[in-house]
Amino acid sequence: MKHIVKFIIPALGVLLLSGCAKEAKTQANFAKKLYFDAWLHVNYPDAVERGNGIYILNDVPGTGTAWDASRDGFAYIDYTATDLDGQVSGTTIERIAKKVGTYAKGNYYGPKIQIVGETFCPAGIEDALVGMRIGGTRTVAIPCWLQTTSRYSDKEDYLNQSTDLSDAIYTITLRNIIADGMTDGIANIYRWEADSLDAYVKKNFGAAVDSTAYTTDEGSFKYGFYFQSLTEKPDTTKLESGNAYTLNYTGRLLNGQVFDTTIADTAKVHGIYDPTRTYEPVTINWADKYSDLTMGDSESSMIDGFKLALYKMHLNEKARTAFYSVLGYGHTGSGDKIPGFSPLVFEFELLKEAY
Repeated sequence: MKHIVKFIIPALGVLLLSGCAKEAKTQANFAKKLYFDAWLHVNYPDAVERGNGIYILNDVPGTGTAWDASRDGFAYIDYTATDLDGQVSGTTIERIAKKVGTYAKGNYYGPKIQIVGETFCPAGIEDALVGMRIGGTRTVAIPCWLQTTSRYSDKEDYLNQSTDLSDAIYTITLRNIIADGMTDGIANIYRWEADSLDAYVKKNFGAAVDSTAYTTDEGSFKYGFYFQSLTEKPDTTKLESGNAYTLNYTGRLLNGQVFDTTIADTAKVHGIYDPTRTYEPVTINWADKYSDLTMGDSESSMIDGFKLALYKMHLNEKARTAFYSVLGYGHTGSGDKIPGFSPLVFEFELLKEAY
C-alpha cells in the first residue's frame, strides 16, 4: 500500500467553514468532507473519483471475471483497512496482522465472503468492487459517509446523512465471485461452499464417503452433511432420553485451523490454549429428538450439524463430521475464529454416561 503522508489542516478547515456557513447547515458531513478533500489534495491529487464519492488510489487489474455494477451477490476477498494516517484497523492477511501486532493464532486469516448489497455491505466497498476482475487488487479511499450499509439515491443524499463512522482506506483483492441466485434449487453460495466441503471430505475422510442422508422425524438433512464413524464396533446400547453422557470434541475449519476443543493438549499444540478455561469432557443431555439435545448444566444449545452428528453416535464411539454453514454459523460466522459461510469439521468421542 502506498505510504500515507500525515498532515494537519485545522487552519484550512476554519477558513473554509467560516466562508461556507450556509452550506454547512444543509450538509450533515460538510466539515468532514472538507477534511477528506484536503487530505486527498495533499496526498493523492490525481486520485480518480468513482461511484458515490470514493477515490481510487491504486489499481492492479485482474484477468478473471469482472464484477458487474448491477450485481448483488458474493465477493470472496482479501482486504486491509486503515485510517487516513495508515493505522491498520482490520486485515484478512496474516503477515500484515503479525507486522502490526494484532495477530492472534486462534483467529482466522484468509479470504472472506462479502455479501454485496444493502444492509450487508458498506456503500463504498460496493462502489470499489465495480469493474474489478478476479485476481485484481484495488486501493480506495472511502469517506465516512460511504461506510454506511444503507443505500440512498445519489452522493448528495449520502452526504446529508449524519454518521459517527470514520474515513478509511481499503486495499481489496478480489479472489472469486459467486453469483446471487439458485441452481437446481440450491443457492449458488451454498453450492460453492458445499463443493469445497465435498473436496475436503473426499481427501480427508476417504473417496467413498458421500453426503449422508440422515433422516429424523423433523426432516432430512442430506445436502452438505457428512458423518463417519471411526470405531469398528461401537456399543449399540440405545442412548436414553433424560440421561447425560460425556463428550470430547475438537472443531476445525477446512484449512485445518482448530477453533475449539475440550482437550488441553490439543489446545496447546494449536496455539489456542486458555489457562483460565477448564479442559475436560462436556456433558451432553440426551433427548428423543436431535434438536432437543443440550450441553452442560446450563443446557446451552448447539449448532444443528453438531447435534445431528451426535445423534448418530453410540457410547465409546469415535467419529467425525463435516457440514456446511447452514448447519453451523451461517453467513455471520462466530467472532474472529469462524468467518461467515464456513463449513466446519468436528472430531468426537462419546465417552460414557455421566453420573
